[in-house]
Amino acid sequence: MMKRIAFCIAAACLCAILVALAPGCATRDTAEKPAPDAATQAPREGFVPSPVFSPPYPPLPHHFSDIHTLQILCRAPEGAIKRALAPPLEPVAGKDMFVLLMAWTPDVEKMGFNVHEIAINAPVQWNGREGNTTLIEYIDSDMGLIAGREVYGWPKKMADIEWTETGTGWTVTANKMRDQGGIPLLKVEYKVSDSTPEVEWPDMGPTLLVRRIPPASLTTPSFNQIVCVGCNMERPESGAPLVARPGARDTKGSAEVRFFDGPHDPLTFLGPAEVLDAKMSIMEGDMPGGLGLGEVLHQWEE
Repeated sequence: MMKRIAFCIAAACLCAILVALAPGCATRDTAEKPAPDAATQAPREGFVPSPVFSPPYPPLPHHFSDIHTLQILCRAPEGAIKRALAPPLEPVAGKDMFVLLMAWTPDVEKMGFNVHEIAINAPVQWNGREGNTTLIEYIDSDMGLIAGREVYGWPKKMADIEWTETGTGWTVTANKMRDQGGIPLLKVEYKVSDSTPEVEWPDMGPTLLVRRIPPASLTTPSFNQIVCVGCNMERPESGAPLVARPGARDTKGSAEVRFFDGPHDPLTFLGPAEVLDAKMSIMEGDMPGGLGLGEVLHQWEE
């Protein structure tokens, strides 16, 4: 009896091995699996899952395609810009305004990154140089979040951003991610109009950012830099990476902006925002030049 059981087990094992090794003898489930597409294929040769050899964003410069930008010029409440600035940046006297820049990029680097961003940009000065900085920026792409913070120092945070086309324009909303209960951050309603007055927009110049690497221990200082994006370009306005050039589908209009407060996102100090002007641009095709590296103007420890 024991010999018969042992023989049966051995035979079963042998059959299993033959089935696995024999060509054309796959099971029905295996045989019916579709061929893997590009997203499920094995990693490329030489791939190393390390931030050094395989960063979570494509190599710079980054090129954006078919950019939709909605820009709203707002007058800031007294003292709001200064309150939001990262030192040593300072506000520019007489320019108590900010530009609410909302951008939707259907593709980045031809790699399928569909990115939405909302940035609050304000005129600033540092060491006799004027430009603009981003007070806060929300984005729904981990690639854009990490590249923006690590390389340049853009103060980016994740958010759930939605663009909805209406019969008269667009509605854009931003909410915190689900881990924070989807708390609302802001809501913008843009209406196209041919009767809006002409408004002079501030010269924003290049982008000045405070890039800060926090200390890794209590015995080490933080490392800080002033990074300029656009200082080394012929056209300083190109320091604003997602502003589209004028096109045939551009519109002007009016807008309503509502800020909300969350536990880690107190935004209502920027409102109620007085909207001075609003415009939308759609850049068909590829962004010229691309977003490359900036220039480090100053660095220090503290």
